Amino acid sequence: MTNNKYLKVSIVVLTLTLAGCVPHNIINEISLMHNVGYDKEEELLKASAVYPNYAESDKPALITAAAKNPSSLQEELSHKSQFPFEIGQVRLMIFGDQLSREGLAPILDTICKDPKIGIIRIVITDGSPELLLSKTMKESPLFLMDMIEKSIENEGIPESDLHVMYDQYFGTGIDMSFPNLTIDSKDHVKVDGMGIFKDDKLALRISEEETFLLKLMTDTNKRGVYSFNLEMNGHKANIGVRTINGKHKIKITRENLRDQVNVSLNLDVELDALPEWMNPEKEKDLKLFKNALQKSISKEAESLLKKFQTNGVDPLGIGRRYKANHRNYSELSFYDRIYPSMTSDVTTKITVRQTGVGK
Repeated sequence: MTNNKYLKVSIVVLTLTLAGCVPHNIINEISLMHNVGYDKEEELLKASAVYPNYAESDKPALITAAAKNPSSLQEELSHKSQFPFEIGQVRLMIFGDQLSREGLAPILDTICKDPKIGIIRIVITDGSPELLLSKTMKESPLFLMDMIEKSIENEGIPESDLHVMYDQYFGTGIDMSFPNLTIDSKDHVKVDGMGIFKDDKLALRISEEETFLLKLMTDTNKRGVYSFNLEMNGHKANIGVRTINGKHKIKITRENLRDQVNVSLNLDVELDALPEWMNPEKEKDLKLFKNALQKSISKEAESLLKKFQTNGVDPLGIGRRYKANHRNYSELSFYDRIYPSMTSDVTTKITVRQTGVGK
């Protein structure tokens, strides 16, 4: 037998051997969790999971389980299903209000140690994950995941996935923030602002408008819609502008013996459906409009920074920037003594890339 034949035979044997060593599962003999929620129920941790029920129907199934510790939850869920659960296909993880307020550390520490968990989105809810998941049973298994993806990509929600969480949770000088899901008056699930954490505990919820301002000051992707009240040419109206691009820069300076956070925003916007009394083709109208928009964004952003200080949270990572220039930085000392007394200044520069006139 020639060397080439020996090589071909060896490859075939090796391939068959390796294939036999790889664990495999038949799709209709496992339960693939796409969405899983965690909350507290008295002294127990509670998990709620949605998975495609291939064995019985094409419709998804929702089951819940409770246990004293995170490690037992998956086993408890498996006890309620005819097949074992596979957590590696989880795409969205939801934390309930009570668990968020008491602390996510038990769950987060378990997630970080599980090599099966891939890139997932993390959100919180102002209610129960079980109730929220029950409202999506008629939707596709990836409905909630797609909703979050769309909101992050185009609708003013900051980036939030497992890697971002690792950086915020284990890093110093920055606090975690997750999108908040709620159920509206029509019984529909929607994204409603964000929750800001201190350590592993929920400390503050911010509105959709405030969430977009946070995105402008933190994310590379700045797509979203900003609404503000415009008074011009003797008229008043609420105007919405869509940001399509932009950059931000954060610096810490010393002003009048106090540390100051300086944020600069350079934003490209497009204007749609403008009222007939506002003509962007007129230099005067465009200048008045841009000045009003710049002033509104800067004022609201400064107010949001003050709100973060008042509540002792730092989703922008001001502490991380301060640490870079102070050798003797202490996180405890910074947030106790320095951060609350910082002043802030936000400057905004608007460039109008596209315009349109509506009636």
